[in-house]
Amino acid sequence: MKKRTKIILMSITCLIIGFLCFAYITVMNPFNIGINPLKPTGNHSDSGRRLEVSFSYAKQRIVASSQYAFWIEDMSGNYIDTVYVTQWTANGGFSYRPHSIPKWVSSAQPSDKSVAQIDAISGATPRNGDYIVTWDFTDYNGNPVTGTEFRFFFEGTMNNEDDVLYTGIIPAGSQEWSETPAPIYTIQDSEYKGMLSNVRVSYFP
Repeated sequence: MKKRTKIILMSITCLIIGFLCFAYITVMNPFNIGINPLKPTGNHSDSGRRLEVSFSYAKQRIVASSQYAFWIEDMSGNYIDTVYVTQWTANGGFSYRPHSIPKWVSSAQPSDKSVAQIDAISGATPRNGDYIVTWDFTDYNGNPVTGTEFRFFFEGTMNNEDDVLYTGIIPAGSQEWSETPAPIYTIQDSEYKGMLSNVRVSYFP
């Protein structure tokens, strides 16, 4: 009887250890297992009217981190389109973790979007590296937008309520332009500032 009890306890211990290892790899992903490179959305060509956003990304090895979104609003604050958002938050993670990219959630209202709309703008958390995403001046329904000025937002949740936000105005006229927006941190002395860096926004008429 003692031997059987010992075997049962060992089996339970192995199951618990296995579950904890699986949870760690899934959440922390120390080896970038199952991660696909970030795919640009919108206009994938290198010609035509577009907004390009280049940036460096470094995954944070902690829970409640590494979520971000880039989206567009008009000058009145109305949501136009999301260029890219990390899949976990977009697919309902905002319900479990309200502090995950909260400004994007408030603007985009993902709970009102269809599965197809969410799939079109989201992707898995990428590997560390440099990326470019592109907006082709259409709204979330794929319709061309009108107007000569828009506002961009690039929000990242680095750790719990430790966020970063890049924002600025897009003067979408006839002249090409580029700028390096300054980051706004919720925690000035944050140790996670390396998550999103080298952000540059460029417009091509």
